[in-house]
Amino acid sequence: MSTNLNCEQKICMGYSIRAATVADAPQWLNLVLAAFGDAFPAKELYDVNWIGHMLDPANGEETWVAESAGRLLAGISFLKPWGPNGNPVANLGRNLIRPGSVADGSAEALLRAVNEVATQRGQMAIVRIAAADNAQQILFENLGYVCVGFQPLKHMLQQRVGILFYVLGANSVLVTRNPLSESLPQVSELGMAALASLHIPSHMVVRDGACGYPLQSDLKVCDTTLTEYESWRAQAEGANPPMEVSGRFNCGFGLMRLAVERQPWAFLGQRQERITAGMSGYFDPHDRCARITEAFCSDDDSMGALLAHVVKVMQQQINAVYTEVDILASAPRLLKSAEQLGFVPVAYLPAFCCRKEHYSDVVKMVKLNVAYSLENGEFTAHAKSIVEIIDRNFEDQKLGLAIISLLRPLSIFAGLGDGELRKIARLFVQKLYRPGDQVFAKGGNGDEAYVVLRGKINIQLEESAPPIAQLGDGKIFGELAFLDGAPRAAFAVATQPSILLVMKRDAFAELVRHEPTLGMVVMRNLALDLAAKLRSVNEAMLNVRKPVAKS
Repeated sequence: MSTNLNCEQKICMGYSIRAATVADAPQWLNLVLAAFGDAFPAKELYDVNWIGHMLDPANGEETWVAESAGRLLAGISFLKPWGPNGNPVANLGRNLIRPGSVADGSAEALLRAVNEVATQRGQMAIVRIAAADNAQQILFENLGYVCVGFQPLKHMLQQRVGILFYVLGANSVLVTRNPLSESLPQVSELGMAALASLHIPSHMVVRDGACGYPLQSDLKVCDTTLTEYESWRAQAEGANPPMEVSGRFNCGFGLMRLAVERQPWAFLGQRQERITAGMSGYFDPHDRCARITEAFCSDDDSMGALLAHVVKVMQQQINAVYTEVDILASAPRLLKSAEQLGFVPVAYLPAFCCRKEHYSDVVKMVKLNVAYSLENGEFTAHAKSIVEIIDRNFEDQKLGLAIISLLRPLSIFAGLGDGELRKIARLFVQKLYRPGDQVFAKGGNGDEAYVVLRGKINIQLEESAPPIAQLGDGKIFGELAFLDGAPRAAFAVATQPSILLVMKRDAFAELVRHEPTLGMVVMRNLALDLAAKLRSVNEAMLNVRKPVAKS
């Protein structure tokens, strides 16, 4: 390679840059101990035989090292993609830097050599850096890398740590990417920041109101083998469906991307006796991460319901700490469905997917199933600007968690994902009522709907009449007049100290204008609820009219 001159120069300075071999295993272990001590959770990392196997170029991965007097100062690997992959990306990992190798220049020399190799191959480079490692942030930024993402709580060490995604662009790739003319609001801020840092002109228009795939349908989902999944996926390819998921960058586990045995999973979706969709991935037991790597769909109704099923299984049965998926930026419906289910964009990767010689941007989406908190760390100014965007999105998710839990079981909101419930939760304000306080009067304006957070409310046809209904915690009322604006048909009175969540009709109408699918689901649920109430009334009236049998 053309890195020979660089190596000769660095040899003169007391160290050399070269490809690692199996014989380097003992020294690589010494480098691991210098970087992590003996507390790294994956104990394979301390097995010399396992390290030797990993360093063997015959396994399809290259590891480069900076060496001085038989001692490894720093190392980094070109990670092997999972299966056939034409993506123009050099996926770098296992970046180990001995304390002192930044100051003596050996780490920088190693990365310059690696960058040159990636450039010769026409590849962009991506690397993950622990969010707490300020020295590596500075090192990579000084070499032209740009921070394009931040994933909190990603890897398990002594505790969960976040990572930063850094990219080194390649002009030969970036100039040929498909420009994205429109973007969803939840993606646009991060996307435009990443593109600007890479000096890529962006004429992205933020388009609100995009419709995702239906999250509920008559889809029947079953788990399957990877062999059967691949068979159905191959059949679907014949119809040339749009590609929406691109996730075969690397299947290594944990911060060090260890090549250990995967725990794969796959699901197929069936409608009307026909397989219409499939989704596959694997579970990382080190980080308790469920990763979606592939998906296919042959209609417009199955993908959202399949994604919702997978998310539910991974959270409730597999107990995944988080689920992640890489979605093409040109797939707004799937991005919207993911957002409706509570996913948050954590990285924007320009031109990372190549299909039929067309390069598309990729958005990494993550759904956390644990409480979010931003770890303490010293970020560079550049990294901080990206972290703040993603932090706002996750902090926004934390708002109203108690309200979302209250809304989730309500029939009026059935079929809505956590992301949609969060948007509704933001519309509610709390109001306190004392015993005897009137919530609304018969004939009054119906511009508010109410949910009982705590307390008890009587619904009465007249002020002094006995209640026709008594509503406790978690019950919704006033919703019919709320929707059509008709005068109230009854009185609502608090019978004990009560806290109500109150939503204005105008605020809900504005949300529905931007989220028409959400509005359609709520209206459908109300229609079903009203139909059930009418049937109940009809049955009661029929029972009243039945003649009493004579004895």
